[in-house]
Amino acid sequence: MDDRLLTWARLPGPRKVLAAARRRLEAGHGLGGSPLPADLTPGERSEVGRLLGMSWERSGRAVGAKALAMAVENYGATVADLLAVTGNPVRDLRAAKESARQNAAAEREHAATALRDVGVPATTASAWLDRRGLPAAGNGQLLDLAERCARVWSELPKVESGRILLTVLAASALDDPHALDRGSSTATAVLRLLGHDLPDSAEAWRMAWEDHGIDCDPVSSRVLVLNLPLDGVAPCARLAQAALPEPLWLTLRSLTGSFRMAAPASDVYVCENPSVLIAAADQLGKSSHPLVCTNGRPSAAALRLLTGLAEGGTSIHVRADDDTAGQAIVATVLRAIPDAKLWRFEARPPGRPRYEEQDLPLLIQDLRRNST
Repeated sequence: MDDRLLTWARLPGPRKVLAAARRRLEAGHGLGGSPLPADLTPGERSEVGRLLGMSWERSGRAVGAKALAMAVENYGATVADLLAVTGNPVRDLRAAKESARQNAAAEREHAATALRDVGVPATTASAWLDRRGLPAAGNGQLLDLAERCARVWSELPKVESGRILLTVLAASALDDPHALDRGSSTATAVLRLLGHDLPDSAEAWRMAWEDHGIDCDPVSSRVLVLNLPLDGVAPCARLAQAALPEPLWLTLRSLTGSFRMAAPASDVYVCENPSVLIAAADQLGKSSHPLVCTNGRPSAAALRLLTGLAEGGTSIHVRADDDTAGQAIVATVLRAIPDAKLWRFEARPPGRPRYEEQDLPLLIQDLRRNST
Protein backbone atom coordinates (compact mmCIF):
# COMPACT_ATOMS: atom_id res chain seq x y z
CA MET A 1 0.00 0.00 0.00
CA ASP A 2 1.24 3.48 -0.94
CA ASP A 3 3.26 4.97 1.91
CA ARG A 4 1.75 8.40 1.21
CA LEU A 5 -1.72 7.00 1.92
CA LEU A 6 -0.50 5.29 5.09
CA THR A 7 1.14 8.49 6.31
CA TRP A 8 -2.11 10.40 5.69
CA ALA A 9 -4.20 7.77 7.49
CA ARG A 10 -2.16 8.12 10.67
CA LEU A 11 -2.85 11.86 11.05
CA PRO A 12 -5.40 12.90 13.72
CA GLY A 13 -8.02 14.24 11.29
CA PRO A 14 -7.95 11.26 8.91
CA ARG A 15 -8.08 8.90 11.93
CA LYS A 16 -11.42 10.47 12.91
CA VAL A 17 -12.76 10.13 9.37
CA LEU A 18 -11.59 6.53 9.03
CA ALA A 19 -13.11 5.65 12.43
CA ALA A 20 -16.49 6.92 11.16
CA ALA A 21 -16.03 4.90 7.96
CA ARG A 22 -15.27 1.78 10.02
CA ARG A 23 -18.44 2.18 12.06
CA ARG A 24 -20.51 2.44 8.89
CA LEU A 25 -18.89 -0.55 7.20
CA GLU A 26 -19.10 -2.74 10.34
CA ALA A 27 -22.79 -1.88 10.65
CA GLY A 28 -23.27 -3.47 7.24
CA HIS A 29 -23.65 -0.27 5.20
CA GLY A 30 -21.67 0.82 2.16
CA LEU A 31 -19.74 4.04 1.69
CA GLY A 32 -22.50 5.91 -0.03
CA GLY A 33 -25.37 8.08 1.01
CA SER A 34 -24.99 10.50 3.90
CA PRO A 35 -21.66 12.11 4.83
CA LEU A 36 -19.44 10.60 7.51
CA PRO A 37 -19.88 12.24 10.94
CA ALA A 38 -16.50 13.59 12.02
CA ASP A 39 -15.98 16.60 14.30
CA LEU A 40 -12.82 18.14 12.82
CA THR A 41 -10.77 21.09 14.03
CA PRO A 42 -9.50 23.49 11.38
CA GLY A 43 -6.11 21.82 11.51
CA GLU A 44 -7.63 18.33 11.20
CA ARG A 45 -9.79 19.50 8.27
CA SER A 46 -6.63 20.65 6.55
CA GLU A 47 -5.12 17.20 7.12
CA VAL A 48 -8.15 15.47 5.57
CA GLY A 49 -7.98 17.95 2.67
CA ARG A 50 -4.57 16.58 1.70
CA LEU A 51 -6.50 13.59 0.30
CA LEU A 52 -9.87 15.09 -0.62
CA GLY A 53 -8.46 18.25 -2.19
CA MET A 54 -8.19 21.95 -1.52
CA SER A 55 -11.64 22.71 -2.93
CA TRP A 56 -13.26 20.34 -0.42
CA GLU A 57 -11.25 21.84 2.43
CA ARG A 58 -12.43 25.36 1.56
CA SER A 59 -16.02 24.32 0.85
CA GLY A 60 -16.96 23.67 4.49
CA ARG A 61 -18.81 20.51 3.47
CA ALA A 62 -18.80 17.31 5.60
CA VAL A 63 -16.68 14.38 4.51
CA GLY A 64 -18.51 12.52 1.78
CA ALA A 65 -18.25 8.73 2.19
CA LYS A 66 -18.21 8.17 -1.57
CA ALA A 67 -15.62 10.89 -2.08
CA LEU A 68 -13.40 9.26 0.56
CA ALA A 69 -13.72 5.85 -1.11
CA MET A 70 -12.83 7.28 -4.54
CA ALA A 71 -9.85 9.21 -3.15
CA VAL A 72 -8.47 6.09 -1.49
CA GLU A 73 -9.02 4.08 -4.70
CA ASN A 74 -6.80 6.57 -6.51
CA TYR A 75 -3.96 5.06 -4.48
CA GLY A 76 -4.93 1.51 -5.55
CA ALA A 77 -6.66 0.50 -2.31
CA THR A 78 -10.08 0.36 -0.69
CA VAL A 79 -11.12 1.96 2.58
CA ALA A 80 -11.51 -1.55 4.06
CA ASP A 81 -7.93 -2.40 3.00
CA LEU A 82 -6.66 0.83 4.55
CA LEU A 83 -8.48 0.16 7.81
CA ALA A 84 -7.06 -3.36 7.96
CA VAL A 85 -3.47 -2.16 7.44
CA THR A 86 -3.70 0.71 9.93
CA GLY A 87 -5.75 -1.12 12.53
CA ASN A 88 -7.90 -4.24 12.46
CA PRO A 89 -9.84 -5.84 9.61
CA VAL A 90 -13.39 -4.55 9.19
CA ARG A 91 -15.79 -6.84 11.02
CA ASP A 92 -19.24 -7.77 9.80
CA LEU A 93 -21.01 -6.94 13.06
CA ARG A 94 -24.44 -7.67 11.64
CA ALA A 95 -23.37 -11.18 10.68
CA ALA A 96 -21.54 -11.60 13.99
CA LYS A 97 -24.65 -10.53 15.90
CA GLU A 98 -26.80 -12.97 13.97
CA SER A 99 -24.27 -15.75 14.51
CA ALA A 100 -24.19 -14.99 18.25
CA ARG A 101 -28.00 -15.09 18.34
CA GLN A 102 -28.04 -18.45 16.60
CA ASN A 103 -25.33 -19.83 18.90
CA ALA A 104 -27.24 -18.63 21.98
CA ALA A 105 -30.48 -20.19 20.74
CA ALA A 106 -28.70 -23.45 19.98
CA GLU A 107 -27.08 -23.54 23.42
CA ARG A 108 -30.41 -22.87 25.13
CA GLU A 109 -31.95 -25.76 23.20
CA HIS A 110 -29.05 -28.07 24.08
CA ALA A 111 -29.42 -27.04 27.75
CA ALA A 112 -33.17 -27.76 27.66
CA THR A 113 -32.50 -31.14 26.04
CA ALA A 114 -29.91 -32.03 28.70
CA LEU A 115 -32.51 -31.38 31.40
CA ARG A 116 -35.38 -33.13 29.64
CA ASP A 117 -33.23 -36.20 29.01
CA VAL A 118 -32.97 -36.85 32.78
CA GLY A 119 -36.68 -36.43 33.39
CA VAL A 120 -37.05 -32.72 34.07
CA PRO A 121 -40.50 -31.73 32.75
CA ALA A 122 -40.27 -29.59 29.61
CA THR A 123 -42.22 -26.74 31.21
CA THR A 124 -39.92 -26.80 34.25
CA ALA A 125 -36.81 -26.73 32.06
CA SER A 126 -38.21 -23.86 30.00
CA ALA A 127 -39.15 -21.84 33.08
CA TRP A 128 -35.69 -22.45 34.55
CA LEU A 129 -34.00 -21.20 31.39
CA ASP A 130 -36.11 -18.04 31.48
CA ARG A 131 -35.04 -17.11 35.02
CA ARG A 132 -32.66 -14.26 35.64
CA GLY A 133 -29.23 -14.95 37.08
CA LEU A 134 -28.20 -17.74 34.72
CA PRO A 135 -25.06 -17.41 32.57
CA ALA A 136 -25.71 -15.80 29.19
CA ALA A 137 -26.15 -18.36 26.42
CA GLY A 138 -23.63 -18.56 23.62
CA ASN A 139 -20.30 -19.17 25.35
CA GLY A 140 -20.92 -22.65 26.74
CA GLN A 141 -21.40 -21.69 30.38
CA LEU A 142 -25.19 -22.13 30.35
CA LEU A 143 -24.94 -25.60 28.84
CA ASP A 144 -22.25 -26.56 31.35
CA LEU A 145 -24.48 -25.48 34.24
CA ALA A 146 -27.49 -27.31 32.80
CA GLU A 147 -25.47 -30.50 32.39
CA ARG A 148 -24.28 -30.27 35.99
CA CYS A 149 -27.87 -29.77 37.15
CA ALA A 150 -28.94 -32.74 35.03
CA ARG A 151 -26.34 -34.94 36.71
CA VAL A 152 -27.64 -33.89 40.13
CA TRP A 153 -31.26 -34.37 39.06
CA SER A 154 -30.55 -37.93 37.94
CA GLU A 155 -29.13 -38.72 41.41
CA LEU A 156 -31.98 -37.19 43.46
CA PRO A 157 -33.39 -39.70 45.96
CA LYS A 158 -36.61 -41.48 45.03
CA VAL A 159 -39.41 -41.93 47.56
CA GLU A 160 -38.59 -45.60 47.96
CA SER A 161 -34.83 -45.05 48.28
CA GLY A 162 -34.89 -43.02 51.51
CA ARG A 163 -32.93 -39.86 52.28
CA ILE A 164 -29.41 -38.85 51.29
CA LEU A 165 -26.83 -36.41 52.63
CA LEU A 166 -26.16 -33.37 50.44
CA THR A 167 -22.43 -34.08 50.46
CA VAL A 168 -23.06 -37.65 49.30
CA LEU A 169 -25.32 -36.39 46.51
CA ALA A 170 -22.65 -33.90 45.41
CA ALA A 171 -19.91 -36.53 45.43
CA SER A 172 -22.07 -39.00 43.53
CA ALA A 173 -23.29 -36.58 40.88
CA LEU A 174 -20.38 -34.16 40.53
CA ASP A 175 -17.36 -36.00 41.98
CA ASP A 176 -16.94 -33.31 44.63
CA PRO A 177 -18.64 -33.48 48.07
CA HIS A 178 -18.54 -29.68 48.29
CA ALA A 179 -19.98 -28.98 44.83
CA LEU A 180 -23.42 -28.29 46.31
CA ASP A 181 -22.29 -26.25 49.31
CA ARG A 182 -24.27 -23.13 50.09
CA GLY A 183 -23.15 -20.35 47.72
CA SER A 184 -22.35 -22.75 44.88
CA SER A 185 -23.86 -21.65 41.56
CA THR A 186 -24.74 -25.27 40.82
CA ALA A 187 -26.56 -25.70 44.13
CA THR A 188 -28.51 -22.48 43.56
CA ALA A 189 -29.41 -23.58 40.03
CA VAL A 190 -30.57 -27.02 41.21
CA LEU A 191 -32.77 -25.50 43.92
CA ARG A 192 -34.31 -23.14 41.36
CA LEU A 193 -34.91 -26.12 39.10
CA LEU A 194 -36.69 -27.76 42.04
CA GLY A 195 -38.93 -24.70 42.37
CA HIS A 196 -37.21 -22.78 45.19
CA ASP A 197 -36.03 -19.19 45.31
CA LEU A 198 -32.56 -18.69 46.74
CA PRO A 199 -32.89 -19.44 50.51
CA ASP A 200 -32.06 -16.41 52.64
CA SER A 201 -30.71 -18.29 55.67
CA ALA A 202 -28.96 -21.49 56.64
CA GLU A 203 -32.17 -22.97 58.03
CA ALA A 204 -34.14 -22.08 54.91
CA TRP A 205 -31.34 -23.69 52.90
CA ARG A 206 -31.63 -26.91 54.92
CA MET A 207 -35.40 -26.95 54.66
CA ALA A 208 -35.38 -26.45 50.89
CA TRP A 209 -33.20 -29.53 50.39
CA GLU A 210 -35.17 -31.48 53.00
CA ASP A 211 -38.31 -31.12 50.91
CA HIS A 212 -36.64 -33.41 48.38
CA GLY A 213 -35.23 -36.06 50.70
CA ILE A 214 -31.80 -34.43 51.07
CA ASP A 215 -30.23 -33.63 54.44
CA CYS A 216 -27.57 -30.94 54.66
CA ASP A 217 -26.32 -31.77 58.13
CA PRO A 218 -28.62 -33.86 60.32
CA VAL A 219 -26.73 -33.20 63.56
CA SER A 220 -26.15 -29.43 63.52
CA SER A 221 -29.85 -28.61 63.13
CA ARG A 222 -31.42 -29.08 66.57
CA VAL A 223 -34.27 -28.08 68.86
CA LEU A 224 -34.50 -27.67 72.65
CA VAL A 225 -37.31 -29.50 74.46
CA LEU A 226 -38.59 -30.11 78.01
CA ASN A 227 -40.97 -32.74 79.34
CA LEU A 228 -41.79 -34.01 75.87
CA PRO A 229 -43.10 -37.59 76.17
CA LEU A 230 -42.70 -39.23 72.77
CA ASP A 231 -43.46 -42.68 71.41
CA GLY A 232 -42.30 -44.15 68.13
CA VAL A 233 -39.32 -45.70 66.41
CA ALA A 234 -37.41 -42.44 65.87
CA PRO A 235 -34.40 -42.06 68.22
CA CYS A 236 -35.92 -38.84 69.60
CA ALA A 237 -38.61 -40.91 71.36
CA ARG A 238 -36.11 -42.79 73.53
CA LEU A 239 -34.07 -39.66 74.20
CA ALA A 240 -37.08 -37.56 75.18
CA GLN A 241 -38.52 -40.24 77.46
CA ALA A 242 -35.19 -40.57 79.24
CA ALA A 243 -34.71 -36.82 79.73
CA LEU A 244 -38.30 -35.66 80.42
CA PRO A 245 -37.82 -32.97 83.18
CA GLU A 246 -34.29 -32.15 81.99
CA PRO A 247 -33.76 -29.77 79.04
CA LEU A 248 -32.75 -31.81 75.99
CA TRP A 249 -31.40 -30.93 72.55
CA LEU A 250 -32.87 -33.11 69.80
CA THR A 251 -31.02 -33.20 66.49
CA LEU A 252 -32.61 -33.45 63.08
CA ARG A 253 -31.07 -36.90 62.78
CA SER A 254 -32.83 -38.07 65.94
CA LEU A 255 -36.17 -37.05 64.39
CA THR A 256 -35.75 -39.46 61.49
CA GLY A 257 -38.52 -42.03 61.63
CA SER A 258 -41.98 -42.03 63.15
CA PHE A 259 -42.79 -40.33 66.46
CA ARG A 260 -45.89 -39.07 68.26
CA MET A 261 -46.94 -37.70 71.62
CA ALA A 262 -47.38 -40.34 74.28
CA ALA A 263 -50.81 -40.39 75.91
CA PRO A 264 -52.25 -38.55 77.77
CA ALA A 265 -50.27 -35.49 76.62
CA SER A 266 -52.15 -33.53 73.95
CA ASP A 267 -50.76 -29.99 74.10
CA VAL A 268 -47.29 -28.68 73.37
CA TYR A 269 -46.21 -25.11 74.08
CA VAL A 270 -43.62 -23.28 71.96
CA CYS A 271 -41.43 -20.38 73.08
CA GLU A 272 -38.53 -18.51 71.51
CA ASN A 273 -36.04 -18.11 74.36
CA PRO A 274 -34.17 -20.78 76.35
CA SER A 275 -34.68 -18.63 79.47
CA VAL A 276 -38.37 -19.58 79.47
CA LEU A 277 -37.59 -23.29 79.17
CA ILE A 278 -34.89 -23.11 81.85
CA ALA A 279 -37.28 -21.36 84.25
CA ALA A 280 -39.89 -24.06 83.59
CA ALA A 281 -37.34 -26.77 84.27
CA ASP A 282 -36.19 -25.09 87.49
CA GLN A 283 -39.61 -24.12 88.86
CA LEU A 284 -41.91 -26.84 87.50
CA GLY A 285 -39.82 -29.85 86.56
CA LYS A 286 -42.14 -32.79 85.83
CA SER A 287 -45.14 -30.54 86.46
CA SER A 288 -44.51 -28.54 83.31
CA HIS A 289 -46.52 -28.99 80.15
CA PRO A 290 -44.37 -30.19 77.22
CA LEU A 291 -42.35 -27.24 76.00
CA VAL A 292 -40.38 -26.69 72.77
CA CYS A 293 -37.94 -23.79 72.44
CA THR A 294 -37.06 -22.55 68.95
CA ASN A 295 -34.01 -20.66 70.26
CA GLY A 296 -34.56 -17.94 67.67
CA ARG A 297 -35.70 -18.67 64.15
CA PRO A 298 -37.11 -22.22 63.97
CA SER A 299 -34.55 -24.71 62.74
CA ALA A 300 -35.30 -27.55 60.36
CA ALA A 301 -35.30 -29.82 63.41
CA ALA A 302 -37.82 -27.59 65.24
CA LEU A 303 -40.17 -27.49 62.28
CA ARG A 304 -39.92 -31.22 61.68
CA LEU A 305 -40.70 -31.89 65.34
CA LEU A 306 -43.64 -29.49 65.49
CA THR A 307 -45.19 -30.49 62.18
CA GLY A 308 -44.80 -34.15 63.09
CA LEU A 309 -46.56 -33.58 66.40
CA ALA A 310 -49.33 -31.55 64.74
CA GLU A 311 -49.91 -34.27 62.15
CA GLY A 312 -50.43 -36.68 65.03
CA GLY A 313 -53.19 -34.52 66.52
CA THR A 314 -51.19 -32.58 69.10
CA SER A 315 -52.34 -29.00 69.75
CA ILE A 316 -49.47 -26.53 69.24
CA HIS A 317 -49.50 -23.28 71.27
CA VAL A 318 -46.89 -20.84 69.97
CA ARG A 319 -45.41 -17.52 71.01
CA ALA A 320 -42.15 -15.56 70.86
CA ASP A 321 -40.82 -12.13 71.76
CA ASP A 322 -43.22 -9.46 70.57
CA ASP A 323 -40.78 -7.75 68.23
CA THR A 324 -39.97 -7.96 64.52
CA ALA A 325 -37.97 -11.17 64.86
CA GLY A 326 -40.56 -12.76 67.15
CA GLN A 327 -43.42 -11.95 64.79
CA ALA A 328 -41.43 -13.62 61.98
CA ILE A 329 -40.82 -16.70 64.16
CA VAL A 330 -44.52 -17.14 64.94
CA ALA A 331 -45.42 -16.51 61.29
CA THR A 332 -43.01 -19.28 60.26
CA VAL A 333 -44.65 -21.75 62.63
CA LEU A 334 -48.15 -20.72 61.51
CA ARG A 335 -47.22 -21.24 57.87
CA ALA A 336 -46.06 -24.76 58.69
CA ILE A 337 -48.98 -25.46 61.08
CA PRO A 338 -51.99 -23.29 60.18
CA ASP A 339 -54.02 -24.74 63.06
CA ALA A 340 -51.49 -23.73 65.71
CA LYS A 341 -52.88 -21.54 68.50
CA LEU A 342 -51.30 -18.32 69.74
CA TRP A 343 -50.08 -18.40 73.33
CA ARG A 344 -50.39 -15.00 75.01
CA PHE A 345 -49.36 -13.49 71.68
CA GLU A 346 -50.98 -11.35 69.01
CA ALA A 347 -49.95 -11.62 65.37
CA ARG A 348 -49.72 -8.01 64.24
CA PRO A 349 -47.29 -5.43 62.91
CA PRO A 350 -44.54 -5.00 65.51
CA GLY A 351 -44.97 -2.09 67.89
CA ARG A 352 -43.08 -1.44 71.09
CA PRO A 353 -41.08 -4.63 71.78
CA ARG A 354 -42.09 -6.82 74.69
CA TYR A 355 -39.95 -9.79 75.55
CA GLU A 356 -40.88 -13.20 76.92
CA GLU A 357 -38.83 -12.64 80.06
CA GLN A 358 -41.13 -9.72 80.93
CA ASP A 359 -44.10 -12.11 81.04
CA LEU A 360 -42.24 -15.03 82.62
CA PRO A 361 -44.53 -15.41 85.70
CA LEU A 362 -47.60 -15.67 83.47
CA LEU A 363 -45.90 -18.13 81.15
CA ILE A 364 -44.83 -20.33 84.06
CA GLN A 365 -48.40 -20.23 85.35
CA ASP A 366 -49.68 -21.43 81.96
CA LEU A 367 -47.09 -24.20 81.81
CA ARG A 368 -47.99 -25.61 85.22
CA ARG A 369 -50.11 -28.71 84.72
CA ASN A 370 -53.70 -28.35 85.90
CA SER A 371 -53.31 -24.57 86.09
CA THR A 372 -56.49 -22.55 85.65
